[in-house]
Amino acid sequence: MNIFIIPSWYPSAAHPITGIFFREQAKALGVQYPSANIGISLWGQNDERLLLWAAEPANSLRKIRNRKQINPGELYVTERNVVEYFCPAFTWTSKILKGNFPNIIKANLYNLNRFEQCFGKVDIIHAQVGFPAGYIANRLATIHKVPYVITEQMTPFPHLFLRSGNGKLVPKLSIAYAGAAKNIAISRALNESMQAAEIKNRCVIPNLVDDAFFNDIDPKPNRNFTFFCLGRMVSQKGVDILLKAVALMKSSVRLRIGGDGEEILDYKAMAGELGIEDRVEWLGELDRTRALREFQHCDAFVLASRHESMGVVFAEALACGKPVIATRCGGPEEFTNRRNGYVVAPGDICALANAMENMVTNISLFDARQISAWCKRRFGAREVCAQIMKVYEQVIDSYTGK
Repeated sequence: MNIFIIPSWYPSAAHPITGIFFREQAKALGVQYPSANIGISLWGQNDERLLLWAAEPANSLRKIRNRKQINPGELYVTERNVVEYFCPAFTWTSKILKGNFPNIIKANLYNLNRFEQCFGKVDIIHAQVGFPAGYIANRLATIHKVPYVITEQMTPFPHLFLRSGNGKLVPKLSIAYAGAAKNIAISRALNESMQAAEIKNRCVIPNLVDDAFFNDIDPKPNRNFTFFCLGRMVSQKGVDILLKAVALMKSSVRLRIGGDGEEILDYKAMAGELGIEDRVEWLGELDRTRALREFQHCDAFVLASRHESMGVVFAEALACGKPVIATRCGGPEEFTNRRNGYVVAPGDICALANAMENMVTNISLFDARQISAWCKRRFGAREVCAQIMKVYEQVIDSYTGK
């Protein structure tokens, strides 16, 4: 089977963690199904060299002048059957010349043609997120006469810029979903939001957790109880709520926070104003190795998100055998239960502080190995990849049987 994957965002030199789960899923599919060939289409998602900003005209002009130094290329993710194909294309605001979308589609066509030169005709296209990848997949599928599926990750769904004046989906997004043979939501909550938007042909398959997270399950309590938090420093992740909850706690705990973003300076200032700066450690953006180490060495994971489509960081914590504290925000409450953690209402500072106090008091009640084993049965690569492959096979059989 030849699978062509189009991710809406992807790791880059400037943003090495962005979209890492797309790369990990593609790699896992290649490992679980070595007879399959998988191409990943890149045109410069999250690559600062190819992102032009209207507010930075001089910098954008410099990038345009340096464009000829950026060449198409290929990179093997696994030894032989998972390959990244790169054809550079600029991205800018859709308000000017359609955001260069015609050339972005051409870049993806170039990548698809290179993949077919190496492995033969594509059997199915898998778009990660409805826009831009879903719309690109729709265009490529029409040209190459192959089916495509979309996995949706958006939170909240849909983003405001993808709604028209009457609240409906913008045409590029509705076209993408309507043409997809299957629209995959990563949680039941997201599936319900997609149903409300009148999107058809839906199913639910969660994001997977990389197998590395299921190793070295050896709980060793810290001298000072340590919570780990990982996420972008933006309002969605509720770090402000978490800091206020820590300030209410009577227990002496440490909070280690990984991630970077536009709110980071405000959050650091808030920690000082709350008088908890000596209890909070700011780790900055973490690569996968450092993030895994933090998961393994903490006592529990906490994130006070205002909304999530799934919240894969919670699953990663569970994979490491760590109990979690989550919010009912659209995803993590579906797999957080009394055996692996606590769930509170989003924005409820007192409830969050109480849950954290209860975690400190009752940590011995959580069995790390049972937590990890349960997580692997639900989010392990073998289990999730089997669900994805089943969808591929059904879609291809249905398409070729027409």
